Amino acid sequence: MSIKYFKNRSQSFHFSLTPRQLLKMPGYDRFVTLVDELRVCISSMERKLDRRLPTLPNGEEKKRIIRELEGELEESQRLLREMQLEADADLQVPSSYRQQLTTQIKDFRAQVEQLRVRVTKVKAEDQNRGTLSDGRSVNQNPFFDPQETANRSRLLQGRAVLERTSDSLGRSLAIASETERVGGETVGELHHQRESLEHTRARLEETNQDLSKSRGIIRSMGRRYVQ
Repeated sequence: MSIKYFKNRSQSFHFSLTPRQLLKMPGYDRFVTLVDELRVCISSMERKLDRRLPTLPNGEEKKRIIRELEGELEESQRLLREMQLEADADLQVPSSYRQQLTTQIKDFRAQVEQLRVRVTKVKAEDQNRGTLSDGRSVNQNPFFDPQETANRSRLLQGRAVLERTSDSLGRSLAIASETERVGGETVGELHHQRESLEHTRARLEETNQDLSKSRGIIRSMGRRYVQ
């Protein structure tokens, strides 16, 4: 089974290595985890930009989604930095393979940059719409309470952090489950190989015994012939 990681919507990288070979490669298991987490972040941002935001009216819910997008952008940048560190590390891989990792990081970085531009544009548009229809800004609204707004903003940010943490834990559990599954398959294969080796050993012992008997018969025939 080979591993594919998406380069963009129409292309993908193809690494002709099995999951067991990847897990045995020093340091690569961490790179795979970072790629999975980054792809989830990118998918989440694209879904919010393409589906969630266009359906929301101006208000706190829309601002909350924009804050979540900004948090996911920061998380994506962190993942990219860690991926670069893993790619630059002294892994026991050919230089051509290391170049594939670097190229993949470059393409991911371009995707994240495109999303950052989109988020910046959406945020600017939302701020421009913050002016009331009578020409007064939100801060000039007599019912506007700066303290209440600040408290609500902190609560929403805390909620966004909790959601991201929950998503990250879910991804980690899924990756751990997949690793456990691959480990189980490896143990099963090793057990099968052990049985095959034991069977081969038994056959060799039987063959050795047959050869010993054959040598005895040949010696006996030789002595009779001499007599």
